[in-house]
Amino acid sequence: MTKFFDFYKSTNGLLKILLFGIALVMCVLWVLGSLTKLDRLVMFMVGTIIGGTLINIFLYDYVSDAIKYVSNLF
Repeated sequence: MTKFFDFYKSTNGLLKILLFGIALVMCVLWVLGSLTKLDRLVMFMVGTIIGGTLINIFLYDYVSDAIKYVSNLF
């Protein structure tokens, strides 16, 4: 545990915000999911949104080429 806090103290401000922000968002989502009794649905929707965003960012060229290819077939 001390290794993490030593790392946290030596990082820049943006990384500190990201590390704290990710933990804070996950805590809020956990509380929201437990309060609504729909935690699986909430986590599925969050995962779908994050996954779709990552696919859009990293695989946009491949997906757009595949859509062009399929649309040219029909």
